[in-house]
Amino acid sequence: MPKKENQLFIYLAFASIYIVWGSTYYFIFLGLKTIPPFMLMGFRFVISGLLLLILLKKQGNLQLPKQQDILKNAIYGSLMLVGGTGSIMWAEQYVPTGIASILVCSLPFWFLVLDYPKWKENFSNISSLLGLIIGFSGIFILFGGNNSMVSTHFVLGICVIIIGGILWGLGSLFSRYYPTSLPTMMNVALQFISAAIVCLMISYFAYETEDFHFRNVSLMSWLSTIYLGVFGILAYGAYVWLITKRSLIQVGTYVYINPVIAIFLGWMFAKETINTKQLLALLIILIGVVLINWSEYRKKIFN
Repeated sequence: MPKKENQLFIYLAFASIYIVWGSTYYFIFLGLKTIPPFMLMGFRFVISGLLLLILLKKQGNLQLPKQQDILKNAIYGSLMLVGGTGSIMWAEQYVPTGIASILVCSLPFWFLVLDYPKWKENFSNISSLLGLIIGFSGIFILFGGNNSMVSTHFVLGICVIIIGGILWGLGSLFSRYYPTSLPTMMNVALQFISAAIVCLMISYFAYETEDFHFRNVSLMSWLSTIYLGVFGILAYGAYVWLITKRSLIQVGTYVYINPVIAIFLGWMFAKETINTKQLLALLIILIGVVLINWSEYRKKIFN
């Protein structure tokens, strides 16, 4: 019975990172309409962190963390949330939601490249190397060709998302290899609070507060911020828990589903279009992800 329950939690956690994260691209788009990016991030993470701390308090699971646990979570939260998620929020000022979600598909490639202790295992077969080459070629396709969307800001946005993916990968690996002594949800709460502080500091020093007035924020932007904050707990908590239960490459399969949801919502509600070249880039990147995971898939199919 416990095994079945455990397996159910695994399925629900995967569903969360597949569906909820896929929808966040669109809600970031709505939030950015009247809230600057770093401020939006700060508000989002404040909501998530405080709600989670209140929940832990009510459950009697709120713990006084050690100094080293606070430091570790501050680092992990800054890398994954400020660097990873923050890069998407900033870039969506210039990059459509569908394109942003396609670029995030490259995350499994960074896991493969950055996971030094597993280099021998990760690069021990031709499919992983081929997947890496094919996947990155899909990213380069987004830069090439005559495209009216290609501008300095567009290219900069793409570069920022790619750098954010590297930071997210580093944060994930560090949290896996150097875990804290705290329960998962306590770690998540500290990471949210740390990320909120960093984002609001960046917002201040980036002069986002100078022309910002709460009265100018639309209801839709507030509702989107609340959605990102509340459902961010669910998805991010599920992710942090899953990377302790499954391989990072397996957890990274959410990139298959996220672009589909993001592109659909962007097309349906934001009137965004996706051209043939962008769909081709998505297809090539996903083929690369499949090849990287092929050895795991083959074991599950034939064993």
